[in-house]
Order: sequence, then structure tokens, then C-alpha cells
Amino acid sequence: MGACELSQYQTRSGLTALRDLAAERDWPPLIWTREQGYHFCASEVELEEWERVWASEKLTAFRSVITGTLAPHLALFPRSRWANYLNTQIEAVKATLEMAASQTG
Repeated sequence: MGACELSQYQTRSGLTALRDLAAERDWPPLIWTREQGYHFCASEVELEEWERVWASEKLTAFRSVITGTLAPHLALFPRSRWANYLNTQIEAVKATLEMAASQTG
């Protein structure tokens, strides 16, 4: 951002466009790690580790929604069709993310 004098939004948009272009052209995925920063990665082991970390971060966000918002909503309105539907869907996504984030994949 600093070197190009771009805003955070512009930088994020540019990285998204670069990821899309890489996918269209069959380039390796663009990922970010602490050790290397942004880089194209063709290592199966490194990609699987990055994907597990990504899934784990999303799992944490889903758990926060469940415990902080959805569970209290259901406690207040246990017959809410919307809250019950959302709870079912989020629990399914949570189970999938738990499997994806596990090291035994």
C-alpha cells in the first residue's frame, strides 16, 4: 500500500483481481504467509496448511456468531422459524469447517 500509495480498499481489490487472473490463467494460487508475505504457491503441503488455517479462522467467526447472537436469539424466541433455519445452516457449515481445519484431512 505504501509503495504504491494505494488505499487499503484499492490494495485489497487489486489482490482479488490478481487471484482471479491467476485462476483464469491456471497459475498457482496467490497466498499470504508470515514467512514469505504474498506469493504464488505450488506446494501441496503449504497450500493445505494455508487452507486449514483459513478454515480455522472462519470456524472461529461462525462460533462467535452462534454463541454471541444466534443462541441468545433462540433463547428469546425458540419458535423463530428464521433463527432455527439459520442455526441449522450454520451448524452444517461449522461441522464442515471443523473437518476442513483438522490436521487429519
